[in-house]
Amino acid sequence: MSNALAAVLVLLTLVVLVLVFAVIALARQIGILHTRLAPAGALMTTSGPKLGEKISNMSIPDIHGKPVEIGATGGNALAGKAQLLLFVSPSCPICKELVPTAKSMARSENVSLIFGSDGGQADQHLAYIDKMDLKKYPYIVSLELGMRFEVAKLPYAVLIDDQGVLRSKGLVNSREHLESLVHAMQSGYESIQDYMVKNGHLEEQA
Repeated sequence: MSNALAAVLVLLTLVVLVLVFAVIALARQIGILHTRLAPAGALMTTSGPKLGEKISNMSIPDIHGKPVEIGATGGNALAGKAQLLLFVSPSCPICKELVPTAKSMARSENVSLIFGSDGGQADQHLAYIDKMDLKKYPYIVSLELGMRFEVAKLPYAVLIDDQGVLRSKGLVNSREHLESLVHAMQSGYESIQDYMVKNGHLEEQA
């Protein structure tokens, strides 16, 4: 009996030791994975104007007919503010979640926020403006604006600096994505991925 009990104790001890080593190995792998993961930024697309390109001044009426200046000589540019164009749609559920975040970020980062859409019924956009409390922001419904930046999916954001230069752009669905556009403009890197590659934290993809 005593021999059997001793054998069980030895077996349990071995099992515990195996579990301890397994936990240590798992924790080490999690640590390695954490260091290799790059922070997520906006998904930058290759279509449309290139980063660093001067955006020619565009004067497009908003949904109420008031002209909105976009680009180098716009009124907001003269005021020393960057312009964040956020393309949305009343039927886009992700846009609905992102709009409050964009408004908050525009205030904290001191950028001029402009909403854009390339189509749809005017009454739907007006109802959307009321529902999302966007009356104090320029809201443009323009196929020309969407085509200028070759917007294919929503929500899509474009950041133009106070000199009218396109600094960042891409698909966005979180505050982190929106902030990555501002950080890209402030740092001079095209994106977080660009920063990681140029600083040796991430291998450049072929």
